[in-house]
Amino acid sequence: MSDASILSGLGTLRRTARISDADGWIRVAAIDHPESYRVLFDDDLSTVTHEEVVESKLELVAAMAPHATALLLDPATSFAQAVAGGALPRDVGLISGLEDLYHAPGTATGFDLELRLKPGWGPERLAALGADAAKLVVFHRHDDPDELQERHHAVVAEVAAECTRLQLPLVLEPLWFPREGESLEDPAVQDTRTASVLAAGASYRRAGGDIMKMEFPTLIGTEHGRARAAEACEALDAAVDGPWVLLSAGVTFDGFAQQLEIGARAGAIGFMAGRAIWGDGVGRYPAEVRAQGCRTAAERLDRLADIMAAHGTSRRVVRPSPELAEGIGPHWYEGALDA
Repeated sequence: MSDASILSGLGTLRRTARISDADGWIRVAAIDHPESYRVLFDDDLSTVTHEEVVESKLELVAAMAPHATALLLDPATSFAQAVAGGALPRDVGLISGLEDLYHAPGTATGFDLELRLKPGWGPERLAALGADAAKLVVFHRHDDPDELQERHHAVVAEVAAECTRLQLPLVLEPLWFPREGESLEDPAVQDTRTASVLAAGASYRRAGGDIMKMEFPTLIGTEHGRARAAEACEALDAAVDGPWVLLSAGVTFDGFAQQLEIGARAGAIGFMAGRAIWGDGVGRYPAEVRAQGCRTAAERLDRLADIMAAHGTSRRVVRPSPELAEGIGPHWYEGALDA
């Protein structure tokens, strides 16, 4: 075994360890939501102040951090605030998204579907500020026009190359969306969604995703989805052919817990979940209601950790000392780190 085979991506390996627990599970509370967070305060977003969003998110950060391996924070209202204020402990990982999402009320996703990068918030900035990983959302359908898919994959590949240069893990989050006239009550539409989730897991992993943040591939709230859930998750694990975690995608906490159990059995190495964990206490509520919401979020994170421990199969690799002594010579640091 050569230096290069062990050392390639050493920084990525180290940063990935910082967002994982001792068993290799990634247990992330995602609170980087933009307008979808603010709307919990008021449907009229013009009335929601920056200050009240920051206060709310910092309450949750402080409550959830001891129960998570990392937090997914946005630059506008939580990244700098959580670090500067000490709400994010030194032993909890830090992830932030690179995408620039444009709110589009009334659409299927609630956002403009075009892939854009947030100005001034690229991989180099994240690495300089001590982030442990970058995340990128891309809306995807496997039946999109080839030109659109190629454009999105090109952007992702460029971001991935920059993250590789910086040895900053890239979390890719492909999201399916329905077209006008499609109903998720229709089993045929559900099957189209499943096919897209699997295709996205494979293609964006090849485009450079170090960790894939995936939607559950079926709708287990339907008989059609429940019958295919385990098989679809096994197919997703094969399609990604690498580390993947589940996102919650607006389901209830109990629904997400059920999804995670099935996903963990199939090979998921954790979760990066949002509103299913913390949604109960966010808004213009009395202090006690917000405090109870924080306690509930912490309890839910612990329950999800128990699910991973009970049903997951760790992929953590520990190499024996003799192999490392032979494979990493005394002058390894003089060579290129990305060899």
